[in-house]
Amino acid sequence: MAAWPAILRQAYADHRQAAVRSELRYQQTIGLAITLLSIVLDMVAVPENFVRGAVLRAGLVIPVAIVAIVFARQMKLAHLKLAVGFTLIAFAAIVVHLAGFADAATATRYTMSTTFLLALALILLPFRREELIAFAIAYCTAVLMVGAVPPALPTMIMLEHTVMTVLIGGAALVIALRHQEVAARAFLYGLRDRMTRAELEQNVRVLRELSESDALTGLANRRSFRSGFDARFVAGTRPPGLSVTLMMIDLDHFKRFNDDFGHPAGDRALRSVGRCLEASLGEVGGIVARFGGEEFIAAFHSSSVTDAACVAEQVRLAIGALEIPVRQSPGQRITTSIGLASTGPEASVDLNELTARADRALYRAKRDGRNCVVVSERIELRVDRLVG
Repeated sequence: MAAWPAILRQAYADHRQAAVRSELRYQQTIGLAITLLSIVLDMVAVPENFVRGAVLRAGLVIPVAIVAIVFARQMKLAHLKLAVGFTLIAFAAIVVHLAGFADAATATRYTMSTTFLLALALILLPFRREELIAFAIAYCTAVLMVGAVPPALPTMIMLEHTVMTVLIGGAALVIALRHQEVAARAFLYGLRDRMTRAELEQNVRVLRELSESDALTGLANRRSFRSGFDARFVAGTRPPGLSVTLMMIDLDHFKRFNDDFGHPAGDRALRSVGRCLEASLGEVGGIVARFGGEEFIAAFHSSSVTDAACVAEQVRLAIGALEIPVRQSPGQRITTSIGLASTGPEASVDLNELTARADRALYRAKRDGRNCVVVSERIELRVDRLVG
């Protein structure tokens, strides 16, 4: 971790902080329970020094443990670690002190228990590398010093205790430090996986947007329009008394515009028309998409054929008022032809049927001179009259 950038080390520290506080509180709770149980054990193992052990634990270990448990969330993390480390060292020192009053077999068991406590603490404590090393040194120094002062442990037991503490403690420290490296590496892998997942999700969103929108105008494409139409006008609830109107919009003489002013100007024209359509259809709660080439498609609710024709006429005028930047020349204007088709207020909605009718109306608008709006219903009415 020493080679990590500062920002990465800080991220790891932030990641660990909440978990470390919770772990320390839990471990301190378990330690308090063991401390209370050890008082009962002293009654059996060293009955003549039971009171001495109880007083020492009640004075040194239990108060600090209770404070650490109760105020774990309010204490600084460094202070919480210090409290947990102190209770472990004090507990072990008291056990070694009591062993000095016991027979050889009991003293051996007591000192060995402190050695295994050191091993468990080194493996389980969520301390940093430097903190673990400092704790191990303080622990070993405390228990060995207590074992050497009166009532001192027998020489052989003291020697065995020293060797076992160094060997087992050293091995546990190596395991603990290795575990920290693995945990840090796991954090990096997890961070990499989250970044990869976020990048993948971003790519998926981009691909979805690309698949659902027209790259040039930013409008929905034909496929996306169909799904939006189905959701809004087929599956959705239609306001009472309103019809569904489909509008086909085609720019007049667009090929000539491209030939005269170049394709970049044509692209600018398409983008400008797209923005204009979005604004116009947005005012009436409609949806719009690029149908292909210079052709657009839109849908909205209308109260009547006249109402639908008024919306289309406003769209035609708005597009006609656009000024398309063309090289150094003044802005050029472009016109559009529009075909409309509507359902009845209570009629079922069929996108294919509406599209075909609106397309026939658009064809009529082109044939009638362009730059106009033709309503499908009026064409159909004329046909019906001719047939009648």
